[in-house]
Amino acid sequence: MSWELILSTVVGILTGGGSVTWLFKLREDKGKSEADAIGTAADAMTKLLNNAAQQQETFNKIIEGKDKIIEQQLILIENYKSALDEANRKMKELEYKVADNDRKIAGMQKMIETAINERRTAEAMSCFNEDCKTRKGKEDVGI
Repeated sequence: MSWELILSTVVGILTGGGSVTWLFKLREDKGKSEADAIGTAADAMTKLLNNAAQQQETFNKIIEGKDKIIEQQLILIENYKSALDEANRKMKELEYKVADNDRKIAGMQKMIETAINERRTAEAMSCFNEDCKTRKGKEDVGI
């Protein structure tokens, strides 16, 4: 029991015939208490709903921000893929050029080796003696 109820009871008993009024007063106080409790609960519910709405807004903003980040990351991935494809294309082109240059160098090397061998053969067959048959030729020897 609350102190108001005790006080009302004592006053009602002391005044005598006011017991009916006292009962109505108790009902009125009880009604006010219930109304206050309901009002307080309604205020609390309103605050909770407002808080939930704010949290939902914040959550939606976070999701929207994450969606933008995901979209940006997808664009970056596509750009990286394009750059990688371009790099692979250039690498294959350079590999082809290196292979072509290797082929050309091998051909030039063969030509140089052939020229060196022909020069060695020519030097081996050369004669520095003026009376040599090889040096003079067929007409000079009388063949």
